[in-house]
Amino acid sequence: MSFLPFTRPDIDEATIADVAEVLRSGWLTTGPKAKEFEAQLSAYCGGRPVRVCNSGTVTMEFALRLAGIGRCSWTSTRPPATSTST
Repeated sequence: MSFLPFTRPDIDEATIADVAEVLRSGWLTTGPKAKEFEAQLSAYCGGRPVRVCNSGTVTMEFALRLAGIGRCSWTSTRPPATSTST
């Protein structure tokens, strides 16, 4: 058995239809579905502003900037297998 086993995803027809709708819209990251998700997440969080990101790495970069950690500061935000972790 491998250290990090992968399993076959369970994707239903509704999910496939939603993905097809996004692909046909021409927007992959910042389109209407992303804005809709941000609005729903904001409502869930009590109206606080939220932004969605396309990866965990971008999220970590935002967090570092919000914490005042900028260029010329040594940090490590990328684990050895970023594609698996994000």
